[in-house]
Amino acid sequence: MENEAPAIAGDLFRNVLGHYPTGVSIITADVAGSGPVGMVVGTFNSLSLDPPLVSFMPAKSSTSWPKIQSSGSFCVNVLGASQGELSRQFSARDGKKFEGADWRPAPTGSPILSGVTAWVDCKIEQVFDSGDHEIVVGRVIDLNVESDELPMTFLRGRFGQVHLPDPSPGNGAGATAADDSSAKLAEEVAALLGLNAFEARAWAETREQVIERLLVGFLEVLLKRFDERVDVAQTPEAQLEALVRVSLDTLREYGAAAIMFQSERASLTLGASKRLKGLEEDFRNRWTAVIQRGTRSGVFYEADARMAQQFICDSLFSIARWFRDGGRLERSEVEDAFTAFALNVVRPSDLPRTQ
Repeated sequence: MENEAPAIAGDLFRNVLGHYPTGVSIITADVAGSGPVGMVVGTFNSLSLDPPLVSFMPAKSSTSWPKIQSSGSFCVNVLGASQGELSRQFSARDGKKFEGADWRPAPTGSPILSGVTAWVDCKIEQVFDSGDHEIVVGRVIDLNVESDELPMTFLRGRFGQVHLPDPSPGNGAGATAADDSSAKLAEEVAALLGLNAFEARAWAETREQVIERLLVGFLEVLLKRFDERVDVAQTPEAQLEALVRVSLDTLREYGAAAIMFQSERASLTLGASKRLKGLEEDFRNRWTAVIQRGTRSGVFYEADARMAQQFICDSLFSIARWFRDGGRLERSEVEDAFTAFALNVVRPSDLPRTQ
């Protein structure tokens, strides 16, 4: 039996992760019936190039995030080093975040704040539960750089600015903390937000850790649905068909995680958690058990069950990458065609082929 990990003191957690610099962004949305809404985050990350995905992690205690989520889209406004006052304004809880703030609508309608360094407009792709935060994945619709100003950073409880290296030979890169006025501003923002809420910037994880959390959440949902919808009393053919249809249904809801599973999983091999590895093995075993049962009963041909599972599942995830509603084929047509394909992969050649 494994020993439980020791409890981590909150002060230690904040102090250690506070040594990792984060950017400061304002997440905005235009909510039907109530107007623009915004929140300050320190957890904005790029997630995937193909397709273009980004993420941020709002605290569950946030009152702004549920409003943003209801809009179905958001815009990430990357703050410049001189926009400390704007950050403070959007950290307030008085409902006057947009008072006096100039903005224009992005393609989704979400506000692009004037003077920001860059903006990234997104549709909400997925939302995952993760401890006292949620992980929000956005599919990028449009983006642009607005100015050459260096971005605002937050490090060791203070706002700061990254300094690019001097191009002269022999000079290295450096980063300096802000002056006392900037530190005072950071303290005011933290006080307005409440320390726990602003800890989002210290809680920020690496891109690899975010991907790992996405995959764990996705596989947990998928395996739970296997348990609920695959009847152990069914024939191997019916069980395999159920696995296919449940998978396609789940991949439709968790498209970003499906893409991460296929294209990014290899990068996590060395640092993957035991939880993720266990879920992956359970996923593979569900498929191979059905294929092996069909082989023993003579319904499926004698073949390497793991190879057949890999072939079918790789094809499933490929479909999740390219299929979009509104194309040449309806979703039901794709599901029917792939179900027939999966059965034909494992059927002996002398048995009737599924049409």
